[in-house]
Amino acid sequence: MAGGWRRAALGVFLEFRLIPVLLWSFTSVGIGTALASFETGRLDLAWLSVAMGLALLIQGWVTHAVNEVYDARSGTDGHAAPRALSGGSKVVQMELLSERELWGLFAASSVGVLLLAVPVALLRPPWLLLLVGSGYSLGVAYTLPPLSTAYRPFLGEWLGGFPGVVLATLGAYAIQAGTISGLAVVAAVAHAAVCTAMLVMHHYLDANADAAATPRKRTTVLALGSEGARTYATAVAAAGALAYLAVGVLVHPSFFVGAGLTAVAALLHARVHPRDLRSVTRAELRVIQLGIAAGLVPAAVLAPSLAVLLPLAAIGYLAHLAVVAPPRGLARAWRPSGDARSGAHLGKAK
Repeated sequence: MAGGWRRAALGVFLEFRLIPVLLWSFTSVGIGTALASFETGRLDLAWLSVAMGLALLIQGWVTHAVNEVYDARSGTDGHAAPRALSGGSKVVQMELLSERELWGLFAASSVGVLLLAVPVALLRPPWLLLLVGSGYSLGVAYTLPPLSTAYRPFLGEWLGGFPGVVLATLGAYAIQAGTISGLAVVAAVAHAAVCTAMLVMHHYLDANADAAATPRKRTTVLALGSEGARTYATAVAAAGALAYLAVGVLVHPSFFVGAGLTAVAALLHARVHPRDLRSVTRAELRVIQLGIAAGLVPAAVLAPSLAVLLPLAAIGYLAHLAVVAPPRGLARAWRPSGDARSGAHLGKAK
């Protein structure tokens, strides 16, 4: 029995996919909350908790559980192509969670979203529920048929990832301020571009697996080819740097830090070798680190009480790496120490 609980607990943790969630949802909420605090002079920790809970549940378990089920069914996650960060959480391949348990996780997290949405409906502007509902729907539609935007070129980014980040950022802003400002939209677009470029990079090593899947998972990488996709991701990241630059000019110079870090990320996008496991793994981890810092450093400057989000992000990042080991030979790309000890091995079932 104890072994069963440990198995399930590890599966639930891995399914959350903490590292990308830190970049996407956690940082989005931090940016939106900080901007609202800066513009209104107020910061309500209770509403921050609600916004964070909604964003983390929607991405971490609602979206990821559905994605895991259908990517396992199509065969793309179980393909033998060497991958480290992509190819799902591997909970099905490692027999940590069954499809039935994944649907149970989806249902439980959906109930959590509903419960958190109740105070929003009762105490905040009613149109905020549209943001919550849209974010939830886009996350589910990312993999759930018939839309399955992740299985269609460009739609996975622009009808899934990009609007999801924008909605999380604006939702966090609006739950504090009761409205949405144009500057918040520009900041949301900047971070969404960072995340969208990372999503393209995330699919580089999946190309062979996605091409062999049934139904075929025709991502943007397959549609453009690896070199075309690299150019595309670099352009999206560069657009994010420009958007951050605009926010630095219009709102606060702390966003110049975001612009600079995102420009460095764009250079990493331009230099990565899309078919090389070590190159993609190292570059993707660096892009994630830069993206988190690009959003949370300005947030901590605008609202100093949010500075705690930076160490929390670092702890979460290291906790995920402590549980998930890299494939053989990738330790140096995975973490600077080269320590490959762990309890769960990505890409290899125990």
